[in-house]
Amino acid sequence: MKAWRDQILRAGRTIMPTPEGKVGILVDRPIFVGIASGGMFAGDKANQPDFLTPYLSAALGCIGLKTVHYLPLQAAAFMDEASVIERRHSLVATIEPSMASI
Repeated sequence: MKAWRDQILRAGRTIMPTPEGKVGILVDRPIFVGIASGGMFAGDKANQPDFLTPYLSAALGCIGLKTVHYLPLQAAAFMDEASVIERRHSLVATIEPSMASI
C-alpha cells in the first residue's frame, strides 16, 4: 500500500505544494473501489476496524479525487460461491446510477 501511495502522491504531478499547504491538481471524477473481505469491516456486525476506506479517501482526496464510491463485498468467507457472485453483481449494478450524474 505504501509503494502504491508513493507512486500516486507525487509532488508536481498530482500534488502542488503551496504556501497554504498541498493542493491536489487532478480534476475530481468518480472513483469506484471494489473491496472484497472475508469478514465484516463496516456496519452493525463489523468485527474488525475499517482502516482501508478512510485511508484511501484521504490519499485520493490529497490529489483532488474526492468523489469516491466504495463497493464492499463483506463476509465473503461465510458465503457460498453463488451468494458471492450475486452480491458482486448487485454491487456492480450500483455503479450505473452513480455514472448518470456525470
